[in-house]
Amino acid sequence: MRTLSRLAAAGLALALAQGPLASSALSPAFAQTSAGQGTGFSMTPPIPSYGGSENPPAPANPPAASVPMTPPAASGLAGGSAPVVTAPALPPLSPAPAPSSSSSWDTAPPATTAQAPAAPVEEPALTTPVAPAAPAPAPSSAPSAAPFQMVPGQPAPVVNLVPAAEATPAAPRRPDRFIVPQRRMIFAGEIASRAWVFQATQEEANRQASFLLSYLSAVVVMPETSRIRVSINGQSVIERPIASSQEPSHFEVPIPRGTLRAGANLVRIDVVQRHRTDCAVTATYELWTEINNEGTGISFTGGRPPLSGGLDNLASIGFDQNGVTPIRVVTPGPIEGGGSARVLRVVQGLAVRGQFPNPSVSVAEGQIGPTPNGGLTVVVGTASELPRLMASMPNEARLRPITSLIEDERLGAPTLVISGPTPTDVDRAIDRLNAISIAQTDAVNTAPYFAPNAPLFSSARSVRLADLGVATQEFSGRRFRVEFQIALPADFYAQAYGHARLSLDAAFTAAVRPGSHVDVYVNEQIASNLPITKSGGGLFQNEPMQIPLRNFRPGVNRVWLEIVLDTESDARCLPGATLPAENRFVLFDSTEFSIGNFARIGRLPDLAAFSANSFPYNLDDNPLAVVLARQDSSTLSAAGTLMSRLALSNGAPLPIDAAPASATLGNRNAIFVGGIDHVSSSVLDQVGVAESARSNWVVSASGDDVPNSGSEEYDNVLERFRKRQAGEDPALAPVPPSSENTPEIYQRWRDNVQGRTNVYGLLEGFEGWLERTFSINFASFRIQEGRTFYEPPPRTSVLMAQGTSPSGSSAWTLVAGRTPEALATAMTRFTSESVWNRVGGQAVAYQVASGEIDRRDIRSFRFILTQPLSFANFRMIAANWLSINIVPYALMLIIAGTILGIATALLLRRLGRPT
Repeated sequence: MRTLSRLAAAGLALALAQGPLASSALSPAFAQTSAGQGTGFSMTPPIPSYGGSENPPAPANPPAASVPMTPPAASGLAGGSAPVVTAPALPPLSPAPAPSSSSSWDTAPPATTAQAPAAPVEEPALTTPVAPAAPAPAPSSAPSAAPFQMVPGQPAPVVNLVPAAEATPAAPRRPDRFIVPQRRMIFAGEIASRAWVFQATQEEANRQASFLLSYLSAVVVMPETSRIRVSINGQSVIERPIASSQEPSHFEVPIPRGTLRAGANLVRIDVVQRHRTDCAVTATYELWTEINNEGTGISFTGGRPPLSGGLDNLASIGFDQNGVTPIRVVTPGPIEGGGSARVLRVVQGLAVRGQFPNPSVSVAEGQIGPTPNGGLTVVVGTASELPRLMASMPNEARLRPITSLIEDERLGAPTLVISGPTPTDVDRAIDRLNAISIAQTDAVNTAPYFAPNAPLFSSARSVRLADLGVATQEFSGRRFRVEFQIALPADFYAQAYGHARLSLDAAFTAAVRPGSHVDVYVNEQIASNLPITKSGGGLFQNEPMQIPLRNFRPGVNRVWLEIVLDTESDARCLPGATLPAENRFVLFDSTEFSIGNFARIGRLPDLAAFSANSFPYNLDDNPLAVVLARQDSSTLSAAGTLMSRLALSNGAPLPIDAAPASATLGNRNAIFVGGIDHVSSSVLDQVGVAESARSNWVVSASGDDVPNSGSEEYDNVLERFRKRQAGEDPALAPVPPSSENTPEIYQRWRDNVQGRTNVYGLLEGFEGWLERTFSINFASFRIQEGRTFYEPPPRTSVLMAQGTSPSGSSAWTLVAGRTPEALATAMTRFTSESVWNRVGGQAVAYQVASGEIDRRDIRSFRFILTQPLSFANFRMIAANWLSINIVPYALMLIIAGTILGIATALLLRRLGRPT
C-alpha cells in the first residue's frame, strides 16, 4: 500500500511539472472534474498577476476567474501548495469585440487578424465561463497558492496580493479628419439614412486609416434591435447596436485598404431604431440618434498627410467638427484700396473649387497662428511682402504668378500662397484661381452635404426614386420615411397654380388597417395626403399624388415621403410587439416624381431666387458693386462669407467692384454689408427697412452668438429624463424668457381676451376657412397696398432685405447686423445650408439664439425677363399672376362679361327679329 502511494505521488508530481502543456491537453469535462465538482462560478474577484504571466489571450469580455476548491497536495511543490489545473480559456466567438456604451474607445481588430487558440478546444455544452489555465510557477518565482484552504488541520496558504492599478479611461481620440458636413446630424424615427461625398487626396487613399464613430441616442431606443451602419463607397465599415443614452459611445475600426479613393468618396449612414416599450406611432417621434461630430471621422496612421501641390487639392481640405471650413485670409496691410477687392475675389474662387459645405471667412492683417484642423490659410501679397506674413516663402513667387498649397512652419498646413513679383502678377494669380465654372443645367451640386445631387427641373421632367438615391425598401415598423431633394430655377413662377405629381409604387399587407395614410412633405410642410381605405392588403401601382406647386421655391427643395401604418398588433401592444416582425409595407424605387411645364420669369425683390443662384446678379457680366459700411476686418469678413456662399450657389465667381463710385450706384446692382448704424438712410429706404430699426434693434441678453440647433426637443427630453433619475422635479426648473416677438404676444392676448364668439372671431374663422379651402385670405382682395417698412425683431442677428435701386432698373440687397463684429460671427450660421435654403420673401431676420427666421412676404415687385416671352410662357405667367391677384381677375371677368353682353345686344338689335 505504501508503494502504491509513492507511485501515485510520483506520477502526480510528474504531471504537474509539465505545467501549461499538460493543462492545455485536458478536455473541458476532465478539467471540471479535477477542479472540484465542476465549479463554474467565481467566489472571489480575479487577482492580478496570480498564476504567472503567460496566460493565453482572453476574450474581449473575459469571464470571471473560476476558483477551484480542491485540497492541495502535501509534498514537493514550491510554495507548499498545489497549482490549480483548469481548462484553457475559450476563444471569442467573433473576431470583433462586443460594442461598448462606455466613453472609452472600443477598438475592433480587422476581420482577417483573428487569433486562433493555441490548441483546439471542444466547446462545452454548458455556457458557464471557464477560467484560463494557470501554468506551474518557476522555482524562483514568488510562492503562489489557492485563494483559500478547505482542508482541516492544515495552515492556510499565504497569498501575496498585488494591488490593481486604478484604470483611468483614456481620453477619446480625435479624428485627423472630420467627415460630418453640418453642425448637428440627427437621425430620427424608425428608419433614417444620409449620404454625402467628401474628397480625398492620393496620399490619404494610400495611407492606412481607421474610422472613428461616436454617437448619442435616446433612452427609449431598444439596443437589441436598433443598429447603426456606416459605409464608404458601398463597403460597410462599421455596424453596431445603438446603445448610448447617457454619454457618447466611441468606436474605432480599421478601414480596409482600397476602400478610400483619390477624389470623391461616398459616405452613407443608415440607422434602424425600435422603441423599447411603446407601439404607438407617436412613440416613433421619441427615437433619435445624434452623431457626435468631434468623435466621428477618419484617423490616419502617422497623422493626416499634409496638403500640398496645386489647386486640385483644395476640395480635400474638408471642414472642422462643426462642418465649417474656416478660411483665414492674411493680408500684408490695411484693406483699403484694392485689398478688399482681392479678398472678395479670392474667397469666391476658393468656395467654387473647394465645394465647401459651409465656408467661413475671416480676414487678418499681419501674423496669425497655425491653421486649424479642417481649415485653410490664404496668404495674398507680392513676393516682397510674404516674408512678413510667413516663415518661408516659395522661391517661384519672385519669378511668376503662383497659386500653391504648401506647409509653412509658422502657419502650418494647408497654406495657399497667392503671390507674384508685382501687384499685377498677384491679380493674374487670382484670375487663375477664379477660372472655374460648374455647370448647373441638369443638377445642382448638393453632394458635399446631401447625395446624390438635386436634379434641376427647368421644364417638364420626371425622375425615378432610384435616381434620387432611394432604393426599394421593405418595412416592418410603424412610420416609414425617406427623403430626397429636387431643385428649381431662380425664375420659377408658379406659386399659385399647377401641381407636381408623385406616381407611387408600393404595397401593404393585410395587417395594415384602414386609417393608415401616405403623406408628402415639402420643405417641412405637409403638401399631399393619400389615405389607405382598403383592408386585406393592397398594391399601389402608379398611384397619383398631386402636390401643389405653391409648396416649392426657387433653389433646393427638401421632399420626404412618410407612410404611417396602423395595425391591430400595435394597438394591443403585447410584450415583444416592438421587435421586428414580418414586413408590412414595401416602397419600390420605380416610384416617379414629375413636374410639368411652369411659368419662368424673374421677380425683384425675391430673396429665394437670390439665395438659389445669386439672382439677379448673375444675369450679366458687369461687376457687382459690393459696398462695405466700414473698411474694417469684421465687415470684410462678413462680406467674404456672403460672397463665398453666393459663388457656391452660382457655380462660378461673380465679378465685383469693391470700390464703386457713389455717383454711379443709383444705376448699378449693389450689395451693402455692415453694421446697421453705419448703413445710410437712403439704403434702408430703398430696401424697405424702417429707420427705427437702428434704435429698436438691441443685442440679445443671452448673446447673439449662443448657438441653437433648432432640435432642442431631443436635448430637452434627455435632460428631463436625467432630472427624473436624479430625483429632481423638472416642473421646478426656471422658465426661460419668452422669445416671442411683440406681434406674436399681441395676437395671443387678443385671442384670449376677445375670444372667438364676437364678430372678429367669426371673421377670422371665415378667413381661416377660405385659406384652408381655396388658399386665399382677406389680403388677397386688396388691389394695392400702401408702402410699409419692415422692422426686424429686437433679437435679430442678421437682417437681409432686397429692393430696387433709385433708378428702378437694378437690384439692391442689404445684409446688416447689430455691429460689424456680431455680423461676422453670425454670418457663418446664416449661410449654412440649413438656414440659407429657408431664405425668401422681401426681407428676412435671422436669430442665431433660437435658429428662427422672421420673413416678410413680397408685397410689390417687378418682372425681369429671363426666357423668351413665348405664347405658352406668357399664358402660364398670366395664369399665376391672376391666381394671386383675385380682385383684378374678378374685375377683368366683369368687364369681359359686360362687353360680351353689350356686343350681344347690339348684334341682336341689328340682326335679330323683334317678337
